[in-house]
Amino acid sequence: MLFVEKKDGCWLWKGKLHGRDHDYGYFRISNGRTGVRDILSHRWAYEYYKGPIPSGLSIDHLCSVRNCVNPEHLEAVTTAENNRRSVARGRHR
Repeated sequence: MLFVEKKDGCWLWKGKLHGRDHDYGYFRISNGRTGVRDILSHRWAYEYYKGPIPSGLSIDHLCSVRNCVNPEHLEAVTTAENNRRSVARGRHR
């Protein structure tokens, strides 16, 4: 994979980054005549390796590295659980 560096268990996305802290990887795909669409790299990796993300769930980075796309570090959880884990890890108040 051109934009991934496998390092210390994490697979780091080396392409474009965005988000509040510019730490979520993404790429753009053409949507035909309707323009382009941004795809978050960790969500793409989860779906590619593990299957569809269940409705209503978000993807938690178990390693706390937001540009990690290692499917073993990604888990589908509720937004409430993702936020709870984020607070427990000291990422949010």
